[in-house]
Amino acid sequence: MDIGNNIKVSVVWMTRKRSHELIYSLSSFVQNADNNKNIEYFFALDPDDKETIDALNKVAPMCYAHDAILSCFIMDKQYGYGELEQYQNKAGELFTGECLFIFNDDLICIEKGWDTNLRNAIAPVTGQPFWIAGIPLNEIWKGTPTFVGINRKWYEIVRRVSGSRATDGYLKLVGLGAGILPLNSNMKMLHLQRGKGDMEYVNNGVKKTIFGLPDDGAGGYSTKVKVPAKYWLDYGEGRERIEEDIQKLLSWRSENGK
Repeated sequence: MDIGNNIKVSVVWMTRKRSHELIYSLSSFVQNADNNKNIEYFFALDPDDKETIDALNKVAPMCYAHDAILSCFIMDKQYGYGELEQYQNKAGELFTGECLFIFNDDLICIEKGWDTNLRNAIAPVTGQPFWIAGIPLNEIWKGTPTFVGINRKWYEIVRRVSGSRATDGYLKLVGLGAGILPLNSNMKMLHLQRGKGDMEYVNNGVKKTIFGLPDDGAGGYSTKVKVPAKYWLDYGEGRERIEEDIQKLLSWRSENGK
């Protein structure tokens, strides 16, 4: 039963000048959606990223998804990989759906109806703060969500998406501190990580193999060059932000008897 048909969901991609990968990722979600009209697809871009803008102008007709509305916002400057949270927090200011889920341009959807699964997951708890967990099939072995999101109530209380580029870890720590367990997004995805060799996963009882994307340095980033985070999860301002968000959520729960 589809209980969340009328719920609008928002999804945002973190990407930079990797239009060939972005189109592959985006098309997989657009074509596998049940209701594109109730999905807000949008993209956080650097001021000089004309390649991605050009790709977005072409992708909808390329995948025969004329009902998909794609939009982008241009940042005031390039913050880079060390401050990915800047792009995500801007998305938090702008999203209009009931939830905001964060994607990468190397994330692939492999099952029809991902949006229905997501709507059905969040429908029963609309109006309460929660965070959403997604684990690609080839990353289940990690035992922790690697793609995450939040709902509108969470954002209204906390007023940011993340305080560190490691948003998966950030939201997990905030959720643990506030006593809020994640909702399972129930989306079947694959994470085609750059520079990786072959990766195995199991889908419907069948073992399969995929291969990582080439580490071509597109967008100015290579996995061979490590970019440190500006804010860390275990100390300094990053940790302070975690504690701030926990206290805001705990206060809301106390005031609302949740």
